[in-house]
This record gives sequence, C-alpha cells and structure tokens, in this order.
Amino acid sequence: MAFAASRRLSAAAAAAAAPKLSSLFTPRPIPNPKPRPLSPESGDDPRRRKARPRSRHPWGEDAAALLRRLHEGRYLPGPYIPDAPHVVSPDAVKAAAERFGNDHQVVANRRWLSGSDLKKVALFGCPSVERRTVFASKRLRAFFNLPEEKVCNFQFGSFSRRICSQRMLEISLLHVVLFQVPRYDKVILSDTMRILALFVLDAYPEPLQVTAEVKASVRKLLKDTINLSI
Repeated sequence: MAFAASRRLSAAAAAAAAPKLSSLFTPRPIPNPKPRPLSPESGDDPRRRKARPRSRHPWGEDAAALLRRLHEGRYLPGPYIPDAPHVVSPDAVKAAAERFGNDHQVVANRRWLSGSDLKKVALFGCPSVERRTVFASKRLRAFFNLPEEKVCNFQFGSFSRRICSQRMLEISLLHVVLFQVPRYDKVILSDTMRILALFVLDAYPEPLQVTAEVKASVRKLLKDTINLSI
C-alpha cells in the first residue's frame, strides 16, 4: 500500500509540474480591420468618380408641344406636366413618338413636310448611339441618297472601332456602322419623330453641338407634323 500511495503522489506531482495545453499556444492578437476604400460612387475621389449623365434642359415650347400632342393622342400615359417636361423619361417619349408617327404616316406620304429641313436633319448625323435611333437616322439618309461616308466621315482607329465625325459617337459594333439599310420611296415618319423627340428633349450626348440652323429645321418639322396630324 505504501508503494501504491507513493506512485499516486509521484503522478500527482508530475501532473502539477506539466504545463497546461492552453499555455503552449500564445493567442495571436486580432489585427484591426483596415478601412475599406471608398466606392467610386461616393464621390470623394475625383479620379474614380463615375461620369454622371447631364441634367436635361428640354427646348421649352417645343418639348411642351410634343408632350401635349402625345398626351392628347393617348400615346404617353400619365399626367401632362407642361411646366416640367424634364421629368418625363426620354425613352418613354421616343417610344410614344414612334407610335404617333406610325399612326400618322400620311403626313409624310403626301410630302407635306419640308424636304430641305428633313435633309438638314439627315446630314447632321445620328443624335444617339442607341441602335434603333442609329437605324432610324440611316433610313432617313438613305431616302436622300446620302452616303454614309459623307455624313459620318469614318476614321479607322482600329479594325473593330470607328469614330463618327461628330466626335462624340463611338460605336464599337462595326456591323452596325457598316450595315446598309434598304431605301424607301418615302420618309418614314416614325423614324423622323424618334429623331425629333431626342432633339427637343435635349437627350443627345453632351459633346454634340446642334447648330442654330438644325434647331430651326427641327422646330419647323415638329410644328408642321403636329399641326398636320390634327
């Protein structure tokens, strides 16, 4: 028994002398989390700030007249806001103007619109790189037999990219630029209305400079179309 007691005492002493398991692992300090960089949308870093779309300044009475006519014909839903045409979505107005043009094609069929004013708008080029607008502008140029290279003045920057002469439309899809549209023996009023709506809503890219001569033609075409469609 004395021997057994001696063994128990020795085991207890050894256990007391052995280091605890937790003491073998020194806890590593938790580093303070690094502050996350601000997103480009925060606007604190001007170099990473996203370009914001410009605020639109519609052409006053011209935009109001277009919206009034579209509301009267029930092409544009919602309340008519004559004093704030900028609150209306340009996409909604373009679509409504197209439907209006489809329903009043007779205005173009009877050649009631000024050919010289239509040609000035056609010579100006595309007011937007949006696909439907590009093809609408192409069809208007085709009606007047205006070659693309004369209006667009393509410059070869690379095999897959060409830049329009307006210095503000860059189209990466080469097949859109080179695509030849069929020529019709009439002006397609839905195309014309889509283009005119972009002008009077001031919904074209900011670098694009619209001359006073083109603005006068746009105003006359819009006024004549509205008056002749009533």
